[in-house]
Amino acid sequence: MDKVVIRKMRKEDLKVISELAMLANPHATKEKYSKHLLEELKENPDLSFVAVCNGKVIGYVQADLCNDEAVLEDIVVEKEYQGKGIGKILLNKELKALKKKKVKAVLAEVHYKCASAIPFYYKHNFRISAFRRDYFGEGHDAIILKLTLK
Repeated sequence: MDKVVIRKMRKEDLKVISELAMLANPHATKEKYSKHLLEELKENPDLSFVAVCNGKVIGYVQADLCNDEAVLEDIVVEKEYQGKGIGKILLNKELKALKKKKVKAVLAEVHYKCASAIPFYYKHNFRISAFRRDYFGEGHDAIILKLTLK
């Protein structure tokens, strides 16, 4: 595999990112979710990163702060690049940025249709802490995982 570079997200990345976002957000519509991605980028530009391979954005991560906790908004890697350690690199970059902001805990909200992502979070010491019925809308439940930062 060619070298993957992690850099801060830019507004011009949003078209590609909104396509990738549908992998982690089966409940969302692309148009509506791209507005959410832009809002998160504006609110937390130092917590929004992309993975780039051969000039192409192949993954991203975003987080949102709430006091001394953070919510991992999304961590997504294009299907053909999954299983190659890119998600781990993105997550580590995000966790490092969150630690700088003195965050004590990180939550990941996983749509039940994306439950296959749970082993990834477990590998990185997240643990299931809650389940929220209709969290993403009626019939769209969430599994909440939590990581306590040291």
